[in-house]
Amino acid sequence: MSTTPRVPGWLQDALADPAVTDLCLNGPQHAFVDRGQGLQRALPGASDEAPWTEGAFREWVLALLARAGRTWDARHPFVDGTTPEGHRLHAVFPPVAGTQILISLRRLPRAPADAPDGGRRWAGAPGYANLAAAVRRGESLILCGATGSGKTTLLQELLDEVPASERIIALEDTPELAPRHPHFLTLQARAPNADGFGEVTLRTLLKQTLRMRPDRVILGECRGAEVLELLQALNTGHRGALATLHASSAREALRRLELLCLLHGGGALPLAALRELLALGLQWLVHVERRGPERRIREVLRVEGREGDTILLRPVVHLEE
Repeated sequence: MSTTPRVPGWLQDALADPAVTDLCLNGPQHAFVDRGQGLQRALPGASDEAPWTEGAFREWVLALLARAGRTWDARHPFVDGTTPEGHRLHAVFPPVAGTQILISLRRLPRAPADAPDGGRRWAGAPGYANLAAAVRRGESLILCGATGSGKTTLLQELLDEVPASERIIALEDTPELAPRHPHFLTLQARAPNADGFGEVTLRTLLKQTLRMRPDRVILGECRGAEVLELLQALNTGHRGALATLHASSAREALRRLELLCLLHGGGALPLAALRELLALGLQWLVHVERRGPERRIREVLRVEGREGDTILLRPVVHLEE
């Protein structure tokens, strides 16, 4: 009969601490937590507990993967998943990770039902009211920023602004979004199995989603051929899409969208036609950033159409350095 692996007390505390947003374990003896001040060592300087052995650590990792519904295969040493406890999980196994198993856990945005103001973190941020009104009107937004800047949290809070009568379908690599909306569905992409079969891409999911009568299509992250499919959908009757993108500014997000479309369009789409799709399909570009413990909306741009080869952008919010 299988038993639950014994977990050191410091790790139990870190996993239960709502202030810990990220937990990184580089093997059993090197752990770091982020409580809003950047990564700091998690292991206590002195402890009465017995050291966590390699075997116990590996047993815990495999149990963690099982709870996330994932398995590990030597030919695919990377694993992504979501744990029932509410963490996004990424694991890297040797030999890619040297001799240690590397674990990265990020707490997903889940606010307690009795939290003040529904647990909203962004409601008072500059520009949030503009974005909330835009979502209610059915306009399309791209949220960009670096890893850990708060894109997913902001996206989830904006989804709460979608009218309850509308059907939301989100496409994600790993399930992260859980808005308080009565008609929210999520479809999950799937990597190929050990034999190279069974892959389900975000592009495939998007094509299926458009046949499922969505009012809103949500892309957890834009990073491939699905971007061009989304732009075409936005220009053929669908509206109100929201998506996240890794970029260092709102204008850089627009350039990255162009690049992704050109890379995956096979050269068949002229740049002028692509910019027409962008100018007509998108209404807002939003850049969020993290400064120490603070996450803020740094920039909000309104897409005002196109003039020649230039997409016209009007600043609504722009915070200085």
